[in-house]
Amino acid sequence: MKFPYPDSIGRRWLLALLFGLASLIAAAPAPADSPERPEPPASILFVGNSFTFYNNSIYTHLRRLLMAEDPSTRESIFLKSMTISGAVLADHEGGLGQMLELRPWDVIVLQGHSREAIEAERRPGLDDAAGRFVEAIRDRGARPVLFMTWAYADQPEMTPRLEQAYTELGRKLDVMVIPVGLAFADALAGRPDLALHVADKVHPSVAGTYLAASVFYAALYGKDPGPLEFDAGLDPGDAAFLRRIAWQTVNRYYHGQ
Repeated sequence: MKFPYPDSIGRRWLLALLFGLASLIAAAPAPADSPERPEPPASILFVGNSFTFYNNSIYTHLRRLLMAEDPSTRESIFLKSMTISGAVLADHEGGLGQMLELRPWDVIVLQGHSREAIEAERRPGLDDAAGRFVEAIRDRGARPVLFMTWAYADQPEMTPRLEQAYTELGRKLDVMVIPVGLAFADALAGRPDLALHVADKVHPSVAGTYLAASVFYAALYGKDPGPLEFDAGLDPGDAAFLRRIAWQTVNRYYHGQ
């Protein structure tokens, strides 16, 4: 096949095209490191603040999703939360030590303040606490994970900053990151009419907590929550949409799919 230009021009055109494609590929955000997923966790401790405990806590909705798959998990899986309203991660120093002594845990979820990862004056405290907590958790034979929180309803520009901050911290500590904040952004992009926040534009509505629980189910158990028949009292179509978003977000974040 001949180029419709003199050879020298054709070669320059082809090189320019290839360079442009390479630039686009290089500029695309890399997916997070694919997490190692050992045996599905039978015990999970959620450590955080009101983002975790709103709407009767994320773990309650996660439990109901697990029970929708297998009712026997009511007895076989132990889920618990330890929360302080408005807390930064370091506020859990003493409580986490007690919880680590309480019983063996499979997974411990670490959730910092909603702005802690993206404010310059707070970020060093998050990094320090996360580093110390991750080491203590691993010393007790448990697996730490980081909870990527969501943007405020009126500040969507928080999302890419949170993604970058938590992805970097997860790689630094070799810790799995649960991309809840990205799922919020994906859901709102597809359904801007669906309220994932309450009136304060910060805390989650029931739909927001349900979405967060669906993301934890998809990430920690490696399964699509789509077929599960638990909707937390939401409209069944809305609940199905949120479960689908959770699965899509987890796959894109970990695998670039």
